[in-house]
Amino acid sequence: MQRKIWDDIGTAVLALVLAIIVWVNATYQADRPREDMFGTAVPIEVLGAPVGLVATNNPTTEVQIKIKAFSSSWDVLSVTDFSVTADWTGLEPGMHAVPVNATCSDRTTTIIDVHPSTVYVRLEEVKKEPKEVAVELLNRDNVPIGYRVYAPIIEPALVTVDGPASAVDRVANLRVSLSLLGQSTSIDRVVEPVPIDDQGQLVTGVTLSPKEVRVQVTVEKKQNYREVVVRARTVGQPAKGYFVIGVDVVPASITVVGPPTVIDAMGGLVDTMSEIDITGATRLTAARMELDLPEGVTVLGAQEGQVYTVLVTVGVDAVTGGTTVELPLTIRKVQEGLVPKLSVPAVDVILTGPSVLLDELQTDLLEAYVDLTGLGEGVHQVKPAVDIVAAQDSDLRNLVVKDISPKLIEVTLSKLPTATPIPTNTPTSTSTLVPTPVITSTATMTATMTSEPGVASSGTAGESETATPFLVQTSPLLSETSVPTTPIAITPRSTAQKATATATVGQ
Repeated sequence: MQRKIWDDIGTAVLALVLAIIVWVNATYQADRPREDMFGTAVPIEVLGAPVGLVATNNPTTEVQIKIKAFSSSWDVLSVTDFSVTADWTGLEPGMHAVPVNATCSDRTTTIIDVHPSTVYVRLEEVKKEPKEVAVELLNRDNVPIGYRVYAPIIEPALVTVDGPASAVDRVANLRVSLSLLGQSTSIDRVVEPVPIDDQGQLVTGVTLSPKEVRVQVTVEKKQNYREVVVRARTVGQPAKGYFVIGVDVVPASITVVGPPTVIDAMGGLVDTMSEIDITGATRLTAARMELDLPEGVTVLGAQEGQVYTVLVTVGVDAVTGGTTVELPLTIRKVQEGLVPKLSVPAVDVILTGPSVLLDELQTDLLEAYVDLTGLGEGVHQVKPAVDIVAAQDSDLRNLVVKDISPKLIEVTLSKLPTATPIPTNTPTSTSTLVPTPVITSTATMTATMTSEPGVASSGTAGESETATPFLVQTSPLLSETSVPTTPIAITPRSTAQKATATATVGQ
């Protein structure tokens, strides 16, 4: 009995082991492990960075990791599951090869490889040193004549440069550049100085404290010089329909030289000695004019013994306006054999331009038309156009066609009707011909001839029917010695009823 119990226990244990094996195998087949590079680079954490040292060679800051993990793990792994470190503890100035260590918080994930596995770092001592700020004044020779530039004032004059010793030692000074081109007022700015070496090249890898400095440059006008604006005045009025658009003086400002008391009393404006006359002007007017300067005052740079003048130009332009005119439509380039029909006989044209031209405009100088080039039989929408019939140098060319209404014209193109000849009964004779036969013919007709679609010309001699004219010649039985065979034009009453003609020949 006891032996049977042990046999049953053994059988149960064997069954359990087999079940576990089957379950493990099934699970493995459903979630097989995969070996590949992790899709995202993992950053390197530096441990034990030495105080007072700084890396100067930009060492690698992240790595790629090759792992082996179950398929289910690949979908949930993230960068935060990995820890990558490089230990700099105890390193001294110089070049070092530091190994990279990587671990994963997921115990089912195996790290196979790390690339790179070693980080190379060059360490240098950190250095701090005050450097002088130097101001470079550009375009100093382009300061307006009569102005003086004083030495710049810098606050603070010294700035601390912090960084690797080799980079700090390269810094010769901290430069600030300011332009004096056309500068007639003092400068007061806050700027960032730039570290440069002896060759004037930028030094990188250092920081400045403070980052900004204040620079003041005093620009002062000399007592016996003064910059003034030149003003010119006009007299009269332009022609009717024209107006002044501007008055320009070249140069617009000048520097004058003279006794300090006179210069200070001048103010900032000087006029021309005379006015420029624009009476009846229709275009730009220009003249050289002298300046009305106080006694003892001259223009800086003017040639001695010569009168200094400025160029004054007065711009004159026409007053612009607009008008609407109605123009009849003409047709251009219609295809041969087609008859056009327009939906409207005329269009409204909006014109803009000088009012003097619009007031005296003659509409026969304008032509509105539709161009039917390449259009065949049917109904078409054509854009109208307007031509100004004037020479290229004519003032009318200043007019502008702003709009045409309607913008599209419906044009119907149809074929011309063709004449269809209708045969006639030939009169016969059984009598003997004589030298002078008498031929009479009678016809009752009504004809309506259409020259073009929509235009009809008619003649009435009885009923009103549409007919096609035809010719009836004398009988071919007549001899050559009989009455000359003159054709007789006969129009039948209709195409359904043939005209009758009776010929009587004398014996």
